[in-house]
Amino acid sequence: MDKDELFRLVKRGDAEALRAALEGGADPRARDRFGVSLLYRAAARGDEASVGLLLERGAEIDRSSDAGNTPLMVAAARGHLAVIERLIAGGAAPGHRNKWGFDAAKWADWAPNGDEVKARLYAAAKA
Repeated sequence: MDKDELFRLVKRGDAEALRAALEGGADPRARDRFGVSLLYRAAARGDEASVGLLLERGAEIDRSSDAGNTPLMVAAARGHLAVIERLIAGGAAPGHRNKWGFDAAKWADWAPNGDEVKARLYAAAKA
């Protein structure tokens, strides 16, 4: 399966088809032309099932886009707490900064539940 189809599966939230593709040898580390990973896209959607599956299959948890943005950052921006928890548990770095100097806590400023997201990120950074 080509990477464009993998990205379509993630966009649709079709974790079962994604699982089958990965079991068939598809690359969990695939990236688009902007350096955005499958894991980043799944985190952006708040798709816990696909995030977990991609991590189990070897996706790079802190692999940043060409702009330096990580899956944790986009999950923070959208307030996806369950995905944030999963990424932190998997070892995501809350202090990583993109090329503009923003970290996940700064991205949380855009989340409707930003204070809660920031509290979780700050707790993870101290641990």
